[in-house]
Amino acid sequence: MQDPADTSSVAASSHPAESAEKLPSFCIALPTYNEAAAIENCVTNISSFLSTVPTRTAIIAVDDGSSDKTWEILLQLQRKFPSLILDRHAQNGGYGAAQRTLCRVAAENGFEYALVMDADGTQAPHFIANFFEPMRHRIDLVKATRYDKGGTVKGVSWQRYWISRAGNLLARMVMGLPITDFTNGFRAIRTQAWARIPTTERGFIVLIEEIYLAGKMGFSFAEVPYILTVRQEEGSESKFTYQWSIYWRYLHYIFKR
Repeated sequence: MQDPADTSSVAASSHPAESAEKLPSFCIALPTYNEAAAIENCVTNISSFLSTVPTRTAIIAVDDGSSDKTWEILLQLQRKFPSLILDRHAQNGGYGAAQRTLCRVAAENGFEYALVMDADGTQAPHFIANFFEPMRHRIDLVKATRYDKGGTVKGVSWQRYWISRAGNLLARMVMGLPITDFTNGFRAIRTQAWARIPTTERGFIVLIEEIYLAGKMGFSFAEVPYILTVRQEEGSESKFTYQWSIYWRYLHYIFKR
């Protein structure tokens, strides 16, 4: 397994176009579920950033059976942004199912990387530039981290912070991978590599399942810093729930051999 120490903690460039020299093609992959309050600003802001990047890009949004107006808003946005690619689940299949559909659509459209972001606006588009250097080095899986140099969280309760921090420290110690933020969904994945990861989880646990399987398959890893902020739009709520059953599933992968 490659330890990409020389490509971790890459600082964001103030000139995204310069950072993107010889950058592989990539799509922003957005799993969406009941994000009517946030999705328009999210897509608009990401599209504005991508317009500065001199490589082939697009946004792929998969609506996971939303019961609000998310899908209708996405269709309207597609008329404004032709590079917005849409897919839809008739019923809610969970975060894991949305990830697998995003992987399929990214591969079908020939993108070399899929850069997965949340659709709620908690990940500022300028942090996309942090991924450029390890992507140019063709690292298989690049994770954004809140917990290494340059990364942090803002506006998150201390209880949520320390639950997440302790869980990620445990995962790093036990799994022995060069990752400090296992549970963060903000990441870039080489599309051909992503398609080889046979995930099965339905919910957010797919994130640690993905890393576990990638580690077993000998993928290369890197991390880049970012700052997590709380949701800004009224009506946009976290889809993650803190339950003991979820903690046990995380521990299953952490200690799995």
